[in-house]
Amino acid sequence: MISKAELSKYRAWGDNEADETINQIVQQHGIASLRQLMPFFSDYQNLSFENQSPILQAFLSANSSLPVFYDKKKLIRATDFYRENQQNIGLILGLYSLPYCYLGADGAKVLYMSERIKNDTYKRLTETGNFLKAVMNYDNWQSERIFAICLKVRLLHATIRYFTLHSKQWDMAWGYPINQEDMLGTNLAFSLVVLRGMEKLGYVIDKSYEDAYINTWNVIGFLLGVKQEMMPESYVEAVKIDKLIAERQFRVSIEGQQLTASLMNVVRSFAPSEITANLLQSQSRMLLGEKYAKMLGIAETNIPNTLLKVYNTTSVLMSKIF
Repeated sequence: MISKAELSKYRAWGDNEADETINQIVQQHGIASLRQLMPFFSDYQNLSFENQSPILQAFLSANSSLPVFYDKKKLIRATDFYRENQQNIGLILGLYSLPYCYLGADGAKVLYMSERIKNDTYKRLTETGNFLKAVMNYDNWQSERIFAICLKVRLLHATIRYFTLHSKQWDMAWGYPINQEDMLGTNLAFSLVVLRGMEKLGYVIDKSYEDAYINTWNVIGFLLGVKQEMMPESYVEAVKIDKLIAERQFRVSIEGQQLTASLMNVVRSFAPSEITANLLQSQSRMLLGEKYAKMLGIAETNIPNTLLKVYNTTSVLMSKIF
């Protein structure tokens, strides 16, 4: 299993291959072309690279293969699990996984500085939801569309990295922007934290589904540029790595609190009443736990704890995004 010392090393690493691809785009086509590509990188419907630069086509071609640890049976089990629990997973992602990512104070600075989430929260959350639905759709794996879907995100990350590094606002004391440790932490938020959230909502998950979900998200992480040697080999190992990252990175930050406030504003806007809005906010506090909820500045409500597992209505509300 990866150690704290190794996490420190990986904090200084981005994604060389994707970063070099973006550098080549800028060199050959100019920085304006990079800005024009961002909507394409965020679109998981139009997956054709046919009309794109040969540089991007070469990147797609070179990275369209699955890692040795890909397991088709586990993929089927994981996508079945997602399909059967989609509304609850959407609830968990919006109220638990995303704010959990914002606890990483230095990593949250990238999101805050890019202003993608802060200024257009609903649109960016919808993009995240579309990505989740795309990678959890077994048909996209069978048709090999999964490669274009994941590589678009990988290139989007490299684009944000490029702009962040050239903004003259980034301090390398925070680590490389969108570095390997932060990417691994985000991957765990979409896998381990989702499973943990299901348990907090009262579900008992069979170990075979837990390991299948972790394995499938490891494959997704690999396609997104996370180093294979960093990934957990089991649910138990994922828990240990998540704890290491939390010990190293989780602390109170203005950026984390403001990103969370933007998220909560969107979440509350779905609710048909103040009571339902407070229920959603209280569920977020329950899922995160008191310590983390306070760190993110999520205010208490007057909703009693006995109601916090009444999630059917709120799950439907969150399915508008996820």
